[in-house]
Amino acid sequence: KQWYQRRVAITAGVADSIDFMVNQVESMDRSSIASRLVIGSTRNYVEPQRLRHLNITLIEGFDNPGVSEKLQEDVQKCYPDAKRAQIKCGGVFPYLAAAHEVNIYILIHLQVFVKTRYTPYQKESEPVVD
Repeated sequence: KQWYQRRVAITAGVADSIDFMVNQVESMDRSSIASRLVIGSTRNYVEPQRLRHLNITLIEGFDNPGVSEKLQEDVQKCYPDAKRAQIKCGGVFPYLAAAHEVNIYILIHLQVFVKTRYTPYQKESEPVVD
């Protein structure tokens, strides 16, 4: 584990995910960064009642400093029927730091679509598209 400025112990996977994202941002040009900042700061709202009929899984990290308990509670109130996938050590980027765990939760989430027209798996008779 490493110690960062907040004196919070983080795993090597979390530290690597932060380093990776810093390198990605540093390699971007100004217009790309500006467009992402605009998208990220634009106020958008999806009415939760329009999504309640959907199969939703919320992936939550216990160690994400950017998500307050209040925000987690608000999201759970908006999606009371959603499944919750909890990751202990994912940090800010759990899909990078705990990729194996996130992938397992995604596979579990997609199981309800198997043998439906929304199946996440390619049928054997279909050609592979690159």
